[in-house]
Amino acid sequence: MSDEDSEDAGRPVPAAGWRRFIETPLIACGALAVFAMMFLSVGDALLRSLFNAPIFGANDYTQIILSIAVSISLPLCVLAGRVIAIDTLVALLSDRLRRPVDVLVSVAGAVMMAYLAWRALLNAREAARFAETTLLLQLPLDISYYALAAGSALAALLLLTESGRHES
Repeated sequence: MSDEDSEDAGRPVPAAGWRRFIETPLIACGALAVFAMMFLSVGDALLRSLFNAPIFGANDYTQIILSIAVSISLPLCVLAGRVIAIDTLVALLSDRLRRPVDVLVSVAGAVMMAYLAWRALLNAREAARFAETTLLLQLPLDISYYALAAGSALAALLLLTESGRHES
């Protein structure tokens, strides 16, 4: 099955080489984060309903884990070629123009993701400096910002390296 067949069928293209080296740990960590949120939410709801004993600080834990899961999803979307695309406009372009437009859009996306990474890094430093924390458990919020900065920076790098790889 070719790459085009896999994409057309809605299935992700299998990773190879350096892509697998990046993608596999991201998928594992993302799955772990999602399952942790799921077990935390279900456990909290069950304990609250059955024993009137909710998990103390479940919302705080969920807040931090969710920010990490979102950060992991950014580079995974780039690797899967599933970033926002307007295929209708691309289909109107000639084959000769598709490649330059794809590269231009990828570079613009990388610049935006790099800016987001830079702003998240600045916010993380400010959150650490002012000791910003969650409401109940007083977990440091800079972790969320650092995770977002790392995910955005990796997504920006991947946008540059993957530009043109997922053509229509």
